[in-house]
Amino acid sequence: MVRIAVSEIREAGGELHGTILTEGRAASGGLAEVFAPGSVTWPANGIAILTEHRGKPETRAFPHRAPNGELQVRARATEAIRAAIGQGKTYMSVEFHGVETRTTLGGVREILSAYVNAAALVSNPEYDTTRAELRSRRRRVWL
Repeated sequence: MVRIAVSEIREAGGELHGTILTEGRAASGGLAEVFAPGSVTWPANGIAILTEHRGKPETRAFPHRAPNGELQVRARATEAIRAAIGQGKTYMSVEFHGVETRTTLGGVREILSAYVNAAALVSNPEYDTTRAELRSRRRRVWL
């Protein structure tokens, strides 16, 4: 009889799993701002992952647009990334250039087109739908 068991293998680095932004959801931190669905683009070589805004890039990640509008990333967790998350930076915040924006009559800045080149780990996000977490890699073990 062959059984398959899944065991967790803890590696020194692990992976950063995060949501850098949810298109179509308004900011919750005080800004009257929303990224329109499908508005975000990024460099062909992915975005820089930072431990603080305008900081040194730790690694790069390729965003994935989920059906619910979340822009998700997965990247190697460096020692600095693990330390930042350990210090409470469990959210993410994008660094972007607004290519096309408009302001609604209600005063909301709607970002119609944006170029995101980086995302930073933060403890107080402008968008509370973001997240940053460490996950260990898993592998199948045959018993």
